[in-house]
Amino acid sequence: MELERSIDISRRQSKEHMCRITDLQDEVRHREHHISDLDKEVQHLHENISALTKELEFKGKEILRIRSESNQQMRLHEQDLNKKLEKELDVMTADHLREKNIMRADFNKTNELLKEINAALQVSLEEMEEKYLMRESKPEDIQMIAELKAMLTERDQVIKKLIEDNKFYQLELINRETNFNKVFNSNPTVGVINPLTKQKKKNDKSPTNRFVSVPNLSALESGGVGNGHPNRLDPIPNSPVHDIEFNSSKPLPQPVPPKEPKTFLRYQ
Repeated sequence: MELERSIDISRRQSKEHMCRITDLQDEVRHREHHISDLDKEVQHLHENISALTKELEFKGKEILRIRSESNQQMRLHEQDLNKKLEKELDVMTADHLREKNIMRADFNKTNELLKEINAALQVSLEEMEEKYLMRESKPEDIQMIAELKAMLTERDQVIKKLIEDNKFYQLELINRETNFNKVFNSNPTVGVINPLTKQKKKNDKSPTNRFVSVPNLSALESGGVGNGHPNRLDPIPNSPVHDIEFNSSKPLPQPVPPKEPKTFLRYQ
C-alpha cells in the first residue's frame, strides 16, 4: 500500500511536471517568436538609422554649402553697402563744408552789419546823453527844489530852537538845585535813621545831624543786641515783620523807581 501510494504520488508529480514542461515549452516558443520579431524590428531600425545617417550627412553638406554661399553673399553685400556709405559720406561732407563756408560768410556779413549798427547806436546814444545833460530844468523841479530848501531852513530853525530850549532847561535845573541846596543844606548827608541811638534832652540845643550812618550789625549782635537781650527794642504786637529772624547777610531790597517820569514846567 505504501508502494502504491508512492507510485500514485510519483505519477501525480510526473503529470504536474509534464504540464509544467508543456507550459514552459509554450512560453519558450512564444519568447522565441517575440525575439525573432524584435530582431526583425532591430534590423529595420538599423536600416532606418543608416538611411537617416546618410540623409543627415547629405543635409550637413548642403547646410555647409548654403552657409558658405550666404557668407559670400553677405560679404559682397557688405562691401557694396560700405562703398555706398563712403560715397554718401563724401557727398555729405562736401555739402557740409559748402554750407559751413556759406554760413561763415553770412555770419561775417551780419557781424559787420551789426558792428556798423552798434557804432551808429553808440553815436546816437552819446548825442542823446549830451542832450539829456544839457537839457533845461523843468518848472516843477524848480518849484520842488525851492520847497525842499524852505523845508530845510524851517527844520534848521526848529532844531536851533530845540537846542536853545534844552540849554534853558539845563540852566533851570542847575539853578533850582543850587537854590534848594542853599535853602536846606549846602552839604547834605545821605544815610538812614538809627533808632538805637540815645535820645537827647529837649533842652539840649547842641547841633546834631538828623541822619547818621548805619551801625555795624555784627558789632551789635556781639554786644548783646539780639533775641532775648535787654538792649533790644520790644517788637510791635501782632506784626508779621518782627516774627521773622533778621538775616544780616541778606541784602536790603532795591528802591523801586517811580512809574511816571517827572515833568518840568516851562516858564514863559
